[in-house]
Amino acid sequence: MGEFIVSMIASGGYLGIVALMILENVFPPLPSELILPFIGLLVAQGTFSLPLAIFSATVGSVVGTSLWFLLGWFVSVPRITSFLERYGTYIAISVDDFTKATNLFKRFQIPAVLFGRMMPTVRSVISVPAGCIRMSIPAFLFFTCLGSLIWNTALIFAGSKLLGNFEVIEHYLNPVTNAVVGFFVLAYVLQVVRFHFFKNHKTRS
Repeated sequence: MGEFIVSMIASGGYLGIVALMILENVFPPLPSELILPFIGLLVAQGTFSLPLAIFSATVGSVVGTSLWFLLGWFVSVPRITSFLERYGTYIAISVDDFTKATNLFKRFQIPAVLFGRMMPTVRSVISVPAGCIRMSIPAFLFFTCLGSLIWNTALIFAGSKLLGNFEVIEHYLNPVTNAVVGFFVLAYVLQVVRFHFFKNHKTRS
């Protein structure tokens, strides 16, 4: 699995990094915590330049989260809530997640956009309330870019250092990667099951 992810990122080049990060932001079960360190590995191997890899990842992050911002801008909160009640589990975003992100945004706004970029699940949905209240587009893009840049730099740099000696860790790479992927898949499945259990329980009540 580890080699597959590395080869997939390498074959896509910098545009592949952009596309993966857009997908990661639109579909939260695909975690940046897994993607970015492998980009760092390819940086260490000389496949990518560190500045360009960070730039590409940040562009993808900003584009991906901006799609959520536009959703909040053009679609009302009740309609988004209704959609998440029915389908949110399939993209691993519950009404609870959305409510927490909305409350966080109402309390902190700019810090929420900045630091929300470093929080799983929140980093995507925090953009929705930002769009709903018509947050200044330049401010949203600036703080989203800054938060994404910090997060992407940290994980890519860590990957380049921790995974850089590929010959030493190659023996352990696949088992560890499989375990990480398995964890995220299991968490996703459990969320789907939990969603349907509570939905059915609520309906019976």
